[in-house]
Amino acid sequence: MGATSKLNTVYLVYFLIHIPILFCVDLVYFYPPAWYAAAGPLAPLGRLRAYYLASYKDQFFSPAGVPSFFPLFCFLELVFHLPVSVWAVRALSSASGTRGLKGKDELLLFLYGVETALTTATCMWEAYGWSEELVTGAEKVTLIGGLYGSYFAVALLLSVDMWMRLTSKLEAADRVKKVQ
Repeated sequence: MGATSKLNTVYLVYFLIHIPILFCVDLVYFYPPAWYAAAGPLAPLGRLRAYYLASYKDQFFSPAGVPSFFPLFCFLELVFHLPVSVWAVRALSSASGTRGLKGKDELLLFLYGVETALTTATCMWEAYGWSEELVTGAEKVTLIGGLYGSYFAVALLLSVDMWMRLTSKLEAADRVKKVQ
């Protein structure tokens, strides 16, 4: 199994994990609060949300309010991350054979990686600035370094990897043009 194939497997696992997280954490922003209230049909999501907030002090999920950019980021999760994640599971599953990813697949994953890295970095920066009364320094290390940091690292790896794959294809196409 080559490096590209191993990385495709990492990305496949990432997207397989990302889809349920979207529905259970990120997209809850769009659910009516009654759905995840104690007596609501999605009450376990309400308990998960409360546990997450208590454990990690992630103020993006606090009932006290969120920064003005956060609803936009949630919207991007709905209209961009969710469809790309579903598509990526299929594309990466079939790419594990001999076919590999096509250039257009790599371009979409590059765009996804860049967007995800930028929005995650924005959230990390915002979290870094939260008051010590809300989130202690140790809690910030866990939240920023662990949860958001690992998500950022995968997005950055995906971006760089797809950029290198695309660059390789473009350079090969340029060499073919010069020979003709």
